Amino acid sequence: MLLHYSAFVILSIQGGSPLTDRERCEELWDRVEGVRHKLTRILNPAKLTPYLRQCKVIDEQDEDEVLNSTQYPLRISKAGRLLDILRGQGQRGLQAFMESLEFYHPEQYTQLTGQQPTHRCSLILGKQRFFL
Repeated sequence: MLLHYSAFVILSIQGGSPLTDRERCEELWDRVEGVRHKLTRILNPAKLTPYLRQCKVIDEQDEDEVLNSTQYPLRISKAGRLLDILRGQGQRGLQAFMESLEFYHPEQYTQLTGQQPTHRCSLILGKQRFFL
């Protein structure tokens, strides 16, 4: 039952068609990429990174790179780098990112998933295992 709402969201994208978790994950990341331009303009990495660190999808080094690297001087480029790091984390990165959208940007969450945010506390926090 761990993260059952995330499973519903990802399954509902395909209308429950028999795709693997990896395929569903890739489809949702493709949707994120489709609105990347918009997301990078509205996301504030400094607001999201504490939650993402708490979920253990980024570490202190990732957070420092995103927030303090001279390679990413603009908030937009920082947000883009954060999306790249999260995508590299696969399903877990997607899950934490979608939860952060649900909390901080519910309208983008709805746009990407077609679901209304539930604003539940994450079950990913402090867990070693998760299921989509």
